Amino acid sequence: MGKSKQNLSWLGSATSLLAVATCYGTLAAVSLLSLIGVSVDIDEATLITLITGLLIVALSGMLYSWRSHRHPGPLILSLGAAALLLWVFYGRYSKALELTGFALLVMASLWDFRAKRRVCTTSCDD
Repeated sequence: MGKSKQNLSWLGSATSLLAVATCYGTLAAVSLLSLIGVSVDIDEATLITLITGLLIVALSGMLYSWRSHRHPGPLILSLGAAALLLWVFYGRYSKALELTGFALLVMASLWDFRAKRRVCTTSCDD
């Protein structure tokens, strides 16, 4: 993998993980604040829009990463996870499906990191 491709190949995996952190990190922060008596009202529509934007960036990054390592698995898994999450956000909500979608997104990110590492160990000797 060339130096310029390697510089942005982390984008898909990192943004996928950021989408998960945005959703559950925000919920955790609000929960912790409520434990100490601070009430915070989160606009759910804004949070969903932010996570949707992160999913789009993550999918773009996964596509870019796929072009570097040519292993389709992480891209396909992240597409499925994003489709499931979009269904949950804009179709019929299900906590189980939301958790499944985010878990699949994390798995796709980890798989993508491994695929990049595998390619880099064989061709990143410069």
